[in-house]
Amino acid sequence: MKNKIKCILLAIAAIAIFAISSCSKLLDKMPVTQVVTKTDTTSITAADAENLIAGCYDAESGYAYGLEFNVLDRITNGDVRSDNCYAGGDNPDNISIDLFTDNALNGNIARDWSDAYGIIGVLNIAIAQVENCTDPALSQTRKNQILGEARFMRAFTYFDLVRLYGRVPIMLKPVNQTNSESLIKSTLVPQSSVDSVYQAILNDLWFAKQNVQNDNVPPNKMIVTKGAVNSILAKVYATMSPQNWDSVAYYCDQVIPDYALVSNYNYLWDNQHKNNSEAIWEFNYVGYSVVGNWIPSQFIGAGWKKFETPTNDLVNDFEAEHDIVRMNASISFVNYGWADPYWKDVNNYPIVSKYNDPNNGTNDFYQIRLADILLLRAKAYNELGDINNAAKLVDDVRARVKLPPTTANTKDAMAEAILNERRLELAFEGQRWFDLLRTGNAVSVMNAGKDGNGNNLNYNVQPYMLVYPIPQTQLDLNPLLTQNAGY
Repeated sequence: MKNKIKCILLAIAAIAIFAISSCSKLLDKMPVTQVVTKTDTTSITAADAENLIAGCYDAESGYAYGLEFNVLDRITNGDVRSDNCYAGGDNPDNISIDLFTDNALNGNIARDWSDAYGIIGVLNIAIAQVENCTDPALSQTRKNQILGEARFMRAFTYFDLVRLYGRVPIMLKPVNQTNSESLIKSTLVPQSSVDSVYQAILNDLWFAKQNVQNDNVPPNKMIVTKGAVNSILAKVYATMSPQNWDSVAYYCDQVIPDYALVSNYNYLWDNQHKNNSEAIWEFNYVGYSVVGNWIPSQFIGAGWKKFETPTNDLVNDFEAEHDIVRMNASISFVNYGWADPYWKDVNNYPIVSKYNDPNNGTNDFYQIRLADILLLRAKAYNELGDINNAAKLVDDVRARVKLPPTTANTKDAMAEAILNERRLELAFEGQRWFDLLRTGNAVSVMNAGKDGNGNNLNYNVQPYMLVYPIPQTQLDLNPLLTQNAGY
């Protein structure tokens, strides 16, 4: 009964945002069911509130409506768009993202926009209904925890949207379902400035920071805690312009004491050490029907050429660092009879193997883990002129995988060392492209890319390509939207 209520309430939340295409002017997904929702002024029960937040987690992790935005496409957007992966497979949308030939008709780019606003729609209705809950069985503390968790997930989703698309519409309230005219009007939302989007993100994160549970209280690392909130606050301040390295340092320092690196890098991926001391926000395995649990089959296994093929440049980087531990944990070389212009040796074709259970899909997915925050703190130390403390954190991460201390001894050399360390530590976790953007290296790094024979890949990346085009489907549905410059 509890799961049934959760699914019904999730459907209630989704119906508003996944409206029929004749009415929706923002999204283009059809509803999966018709449910009559309570109005925003009607108080729900404490049990309803608990099931609504459970539905929010379902939407965020991909359980509801097959959303791929937060797991599978995260690796496409973070690694294929960067110098970590070629598209692999034969999907033309993935390939155009890899080659920077994408346009407003790209299916992946349209899907991610729609999925992201689908998640936001679920969160907005949950937030509104929980805010209006007057059931005395729901304590104020628990009510604020639920709201903090939901608002964190909304901020997390907008953070991805603003980094991927730049100017996007800000929707912080449920759509108005009074009648079709009200529905259309409430979904016709223009884009806001990047600064305004970041302010909305910060407002949600600041509220979440005050109200979610303390670190390591819930044993399930999918539950949002202060560690997750402080981590994303640090990332936001490292990304938005101008970057604020004092704030990055402050929020990283709020996280680091409450977590610890696992002793063996392979423990992160062996499915025997879930919800470990390093995990800050972890999407848990709950069943093969969840997007996050079937991604292994997209990367490993024979039968069809898989997606997200590691690049020659990444393999060369692992080898140049003599980084055997992380390379073996991240990449396997197989003989499945595959070859392509990038990898011509059918006996040694690389595949992504961090997610290593293709049959049952039991892998969890780390959205945030400690090594990421340690290296971000190292970056803040370096930007603030403290190279020695930056080196100590880099060396902590390197020591776990049996690598010697960094030799970087100038600010520029340390910046390069940190960026490279993040690449090897976080490969195939959807981080690399955002690291290149944040550090201002995206254009130069991508245009310098070479294949296995040392020939330039000729990406010809232009500055306007650092954000995706606005999907044509959304431009057609919402006349208040304008295309990003250059597309």
